[in-house]
Amino acid sequence: MTDPNPYEIRQYEPADRDAFLDLFADVLGGRMGEDWFAWKYERNPYVDSVPIMIARRGDELVGARAFFPLRLAAGDDEFSAFQPCDSMVRPEHQRQGLFTRLTERAIDRYDDADVFFNFPNHRSLPGNLKLGWQVVSDRETFYRLQNPTAWLSRLAPVESVVRSLASGYVSIRDRLADSSDAIELSRYDHVPASLLATLASSETIPEFHVVRDETFYEWRFANPHWTYRTVVTTRNEAPAAAVVYGRRNRTNGPTTVRIADVLPLAEGTSSSRRTALAALLDAVLRENRDADVIAAPGSVIPRSVLQARGFHGDQRAPLKWVTSPSTHVARPAGEPPLDWTRSGRRLTDDSNWRLAFCEADSG
Repeated sequence: MTDPNPYEIRQYEPADRDAFLDLFADVLGGRMGEDWFAWKYERNPYVDSVPIMIARRGDELVGARAFFPLRLAAGDDEFSAFQPCDSMVRPEHQRQGLFTRLTERAIDRYDDADVFFNFPNHRSLPGNLKLGWQVVSDRETFYRLQNPTAWLSRLAPVESVVRSLASGYVSIRDRLADSSDAIELSRYDHVPASLLATLASSETIPEFHVVRDETFYEWRFANPHWTYRTVVTTRNEAPAAAVVYGRRNRTNGPTTVRIADVLPLAEGTSSSRRTALAALLDAVLRENRDADVIAAPGSVIPRSVLQARGFHGDQRAPLKWVTSPSTHVARPAGEPPLDWTRSGRRLTDDSNWRLAFCEADSG
């Protein structure tokens, strides 16, 4: 007789590491390496075990549902949050209910968490909604394409022409943007955890956001696949605003720069904040003229500042045709009936969240 339930669903064990990395390479693409796994899962400071559920059939690891634990805050209240990531099932074992079983087991395993939130694309969104997640908002990312031919290999014969046109366009946008040369800047070839944590602690943010303390900065920006740098503005000889950006150079893909964090984070349209962020963004652009694409979070940098410098959102044509926008979803931990409020704020109200890029899992 055929076993009607041949899969074992259980918590990750240290002996599963190599099989997990092989599964990642086969299903998601790319050999991530032991140093990446150690950073992302073994050294995560917000959990005392590797936050991965796995599915095995016999001696083969065929599926996994991993998590990216973080600390959230809203005002003076803090919460434990788990972000699903690196979900994968081998093609020959799909449509067997493994995604559902892995997620349900994880919800049971991490029942002491407060919130689950993540950013699925259109392919994985239905599975999240089926398991109780609800949509918070479409997550808009802004891109400055400095070399479109990095995606359009079929245009290789006219690559130099296309690249020249793109370079000319962003150069014109830079010249038309308001000048920010008078602002004093300090640059760091790393992420100064203490400085940024101090700057972050100077503001109280009522919306849900990631706790930005030294623990967070020291761990989050140790990802071995990215090189991180920081630019800071000063006022009265004290740090006033900052951005952290990451750069990843690929031999078989575009060189990408991401504006990972922005301080101050609190929502505001004051001219001083806008001017400081414009100066910081200009510094990042000057330092990365050779990058193929620069990505920025539209939720925490004024759109006018981004658009003036040649950034375009992925919710509109033409980028929506060539990118894979994500959706912000959330779910309270525990079993129904669920309480969808924390600190008196509803989890599914987009105005109750304040997110950059550093809150999101990244490869």
